[in-house]
Order: sequence, then C-alpha cells, then structure tokens
Amino acid sequence: VAHGEDFYAIDAAHMLGIVADQLYWNIKAMDLAEKTTDARARKWLGALYNNIGWSYHGQQDYASALTFFEKLLALRMDQQDERGALIARWSIGRTYRSLQRIDEALALQEELYVERQQAGLPPSGYVFEELAECLLLKDRAVEAKEYFRKAYEILSGDVWLVAEEEARIQRLRNLGE
Repeated sequence: VAHGEDFYAIDAAHMLGIVADQLYWNIKAMDLAEKTTDARARKWLGALYNNIGWSYHGQQDYASALTFFEKLLALRMDQQDERGALIARWSIGRTYRSLQRIDEALALQEELYVERQQAGLPPSGYVFEELAECLLLKDRAVEAKEYFRKAYEILSGDVWLVAEEEARIQRLRNLGE
C-alpha cells in the first residue's frame, strides 16, 4: 500500500486469509479494496464479499453473512454481472434458510429456478438442493424428494464436492430415493 500497489496488497491479504485467519485477512483486504481508487484492485471486492459472507455463515453469524451477500449482490448488479448476481442471490436464499426465513428462501430459490430456465441456462444442482431443503422444512417431503434426486444427479458429478462433502452427497442420494 505504501508503494501504491493496492492490487498486490489486497491479493496478499486475500492469500494470507487462505492460510491463516480467513475472516481477519479478508476483512483487511476488503477495507483496502473499498478505499482504493485503483479500479483493478477494486475488482477483488466480489471475491472478498463472498468469502467474508461464507466465513460468517460458517460461524453461524447468519445476519452478518446476509449483509455481505447483499453487498455482493449490489456489486454484481452494478457490474451488470448476471451470473455473479445469480450466485449472490442463491447465497442470500441459502442464508435465509439458515435464518429460518423458509418462505423467503423457498420463494427466492423458485425464482432462480425459473430465471435459469428462461435464460436457457443448465439446471443448478445447488438450486435443486435448496428447493428440496426448504420443502422438507415445510413438511413437503414428497415434493422435496424429486428435487433431492435432481440435486444428487447433478452434484454427484462434481469431483471436488464428492471428495470434500461425501456425507452431503450421500444425504441427497438417500432423500431422493
């Protein structure tokens, strides 16, 4: 920062967050990115808002997570990044479910499902998973089963997810049978 290399300072803080205190370093990087006048350095904000949101979500601080996902959505809308906005909206919906705002979570995931269809995008296993989870919480297990099945069909093809979240994939399979 002292040498006017904001992009690299933010990159360094972000990388430290991978190996050390993720939330601390991502917030430090975000503070730098929000203050910089370097357009290239400001491009870090999307990744940082996302990482901070998921860090808070992992700590079960869902209100803080929601704040950062909403910031992410606003950024993606300003950037006219439709794909990024879809991901941000999915994250908001996922956080609504964590906040027990099930009706809002379900409505948002249903919107995403329809919008993806209308845009000619492939179905999202993550949207299917959230639709299933919300329906299950609303005691609509019969409806949820089909979405669990569809989520399993798609997400079981993700090598990283299968390796890192085997129990989650198995749960999708079991609830979709």
